[in-house]
Amino acid sequence: MAYLIERKSQTLFVTATSIVANGKPREMIVESRPEFAVVQLTGVHEKFPVPWEEVYAAAKKRHEANLRIEGAVMQKRRRANRSKR
Repeated sequence: MAYLIERKSQTLFVTATSIVANGKPREMIVESRPEFAVVQLTGVHEKFPVPWEEVYAAAKKRHEANLRIEGAVMQKRRRANRSKR
């Protein structure tokens, strides 16, 4: 039974956001690999490999921060509604 040691196809994600690098807005390209993701900006030769574990940890940290911010906004709205009565 044979199997591929290295994939022949790639999964690339091009984001719609623009990141300014070297004075120009550039799209971010994320290449998916089995062990890690490779992040690169269009027109820039630098590539940054990021382990999937770090991607998950960053997403989890960001989600927790977003929940705190949303909670603070909701409390502020409730206080504003109470003071109007």
